Amino acid sequence: MRRILLLLLWQFGLLAGGRLLADVVTLKDGRQISGVVESGNIQEIHIKAGDQPQTIDIQQVQAIQLGVSLPAAAAAPPPPKAEDAAPAATEPAPAQPNSLILHDGTHIAGRWWSIDATNMHFLVNNQLQHYPRADVLGVTFGNAALPPPPARSAPQPATSAQPPAAAAQPARAPTLARSSSGPPPQPPTLTQPSGSAPPAAPARGLSQPDEIGMVYFWKARVLIPLEHSQAVERKKGSTQYYEMAAPQSRVRLTEASSLVFILRLPPGVDPTSYGLFVLATVNGSRRTQARPGNRGGLVTWPVDIEKNDESSLITYALTVRDLPTGEYSFSPSSSNDGYCFGVDPSAPGK
Repeated sequence: MRRILLLLLWQFGLLAGGRLLADVVTLKDGRQISGVVESGNIQEIHIKAGDQPQTIDIQQVQAIQLGVSLPAAAAAPPPPKAEDAAPAATEPAPAQPNSLILHDGTHIAGRWWSIDATNMHFLVNNQLQHYPRADVLGVTFGNAALPPPPARSAPQPATSAQPPAAAAQPARAPTLARSSSGPPPQPPTLTQPSGSAPPAAPARGLSQPDEIGMVYFWKARVLIPLEHSQAVERKKGSTQYYEMAAPQSRVRLTEASSLVFILRLPPGVDPTSYGLFVLATVNGSRRTQARPGNRGGLVTWPVDIEKNDESSLITYALTVRDLPTGEYSFSPSSSNDGYCFGVDPSAPGK
């Protein structure tokens, strides 16, 4: 309740003494962006500065502070330039340890995982832990310390710390479908994104998963990362759906009796939280489809899940059988991330 009240006060600028509370994201080049951190994950942060949403590559971030008291207004720093963009989207997240700092002074070593409207999620000893936002002072990446708060500045124009997208991309993976013997999955609880993610770089082959939470296609012992994008929640009458830009994914697979995907997760994260959503192309974009006769449900395709490795990070094989041609997206229920691909017809005679 306290956190909600503070967010409302920030929104309307009602804190006394010319000061207000805001979340502050400090970048490695020294720039600071003040606003409300709406969501984030191991790839990016979504922050709303005034009425301007921004998407920031997590590899550019030095620190994240929540509920900072800002001083009086000062000149706004220049907006980030495209040439200052972060490394390519295919580069793995920073390997150095992160530090979660609570208001009571506790420092917790681990790895940044994600943030939503109520909690910050942090990987501690390879176990996912959850901390209420109201208890968290901030997070630092690598050897960084929490910087002093910036002077209050006017909202900056909507810019992305990532390279600009030529076209919007499909949403961050919706929930993973449960195995074919389980009950039908529920609609994903996607967070409202603040903007479309830039297109991922062309797929490159890997011998093993190098990014936690990413879905890869397994092809002849080589892993190909699926296209990572974000979905936008839409509503038309009583029908709710999630929309992804562009009529089809850049990652193309060939129709086969079975397709195998690889997913790597820490212990405690349920692989069945990922669902395989069937997408329809409508008016030049892709969107989820409502399940006939099941109000509120979305059409998914069954996925068989098998645990391959049980080390500190668990690898799962996701097998999809008899998938027809079309557009699809794996997505976890905890975010609006989508890992998208398309299936094309096989060559005649095959």
